[in-house]
Amino acid sequence: MVYIVRLETFVDDDLIYKKPRKGPAIASAASAANASTQMPSFTQLQEKQRSELIEMAQVRFGIKGGAVQINLVPLQIHLGMTQKEIFKELLAAPEAEHADQVLYALAKGELDADMANQILASLALLDKFKKMKIES
Repeated sequence: MVYIVRLETFVDDDLIYKKPRKGPAIASAASAANASTQMPSFTQLQEKQRSELIEMAQVRFGIKGGAVQINLVPLQIHLGMTQKEIFKELLAAPEAEHADQVLYALAKGELDADMANQILASLALLDKFKKMKIES
């Protein structure tokens, strides 16, 4: 089979492509598209992360949603504590429960979302360091 392709010029037999002129309808549609695709600010992303972390903790421990049986011995964690004090308190719990203890305190409102996030990140780093030491 042979296909015949017919080439046509773009504008008045001129082979140069010209941008279409922006009219009021095109300009308003473009600005509306830009407004809907703007990137969220860093603050907005942080707030979304905080709320998702709190919601996840509340769902996990039955504070929000269905009932869940919790086998943790709650630690004495409260909002006025520093990271150092929280880590000292975590030493009283089994190592496997450390992250759950932090999430449980967050879900009950005894811990700030930012502090919980920092502690969870620190626990994850400590876990990675322990694994590296074992593999060496």
